[in-house]
Amino acid sequence: MKSKPTTKKLFQLVDIKDYRYDKGCADINYGDIATDCDTKTISLLEAINHISLSILSMADEDEINNEKISTLSCIIADLAELGIATNKISHTATYLSGVQDGTHGA
Repeated sequence: MKSKPTTKKLFQLVDIKDYRYDKGCADINYGDIATDCDTKTISLLEAINHISLSILSMADEDEINNEKISTLSCIIADLAELGIATNKISHTATYLSGVQDGTHGA
């Protein structure tokens, strides 16, 4: 009997270790991770915007290259999935940073 994989998207695999449950993670700088992922998410969105505008201008040309448009559309889908993953990491890291900062003052 074969089981079907339940993971279909990259962002389902993204997980940040929680210092509260994994003692080997006490030195993780969650704030830096959140900032880095926010920056990456913004860069990915800018790339998606640029490629989308390129597709729009290609659609106005006399001879439309459907293969090129299809390829760029697939790239947009992949970049969007990466954007979701970096956003998920950022949210988790931001939360853990706040929890970690809150426990240091206690």
